[in-house]
Amino acid sequence: MFGRSQAAQHPGEILLHQSFPNLTDDAVELARFWVNDERSFVAVAFQTKWSPELLGSLLVESIHTAAVAYAAQMGIPEHEALERMWSGVDEERERLAQ
Repeated sequence: MFGRSQAAQHPGEILLHQSFPNLTDDAVELARFWVNDERSFVAVAFQTKWSPELLGSLLVESIHTAAVAYAAQMGIPEHEALERMWSGVDEERERLAQ
């Protein structure tokens, strides 16, 4: 699952060579997120090269990047997309805290 191939291993997989054509061989994959109509799937690979704080930072960066893309695709302001994503984070943190 965490290999770097040029062809998709799953029909819904993001192709790395399209998204990151200059990805270097020293880069390591930390996580994958999948979702279908019934549930989510999260895989996190532990590497000694990263700390929990780094993963947290990358999650925040991914939310900001996703908000830009979502806003562009849906024709809404970026701040609205970002607010909705933070709302999802807050709701999930609340659910997991129970």
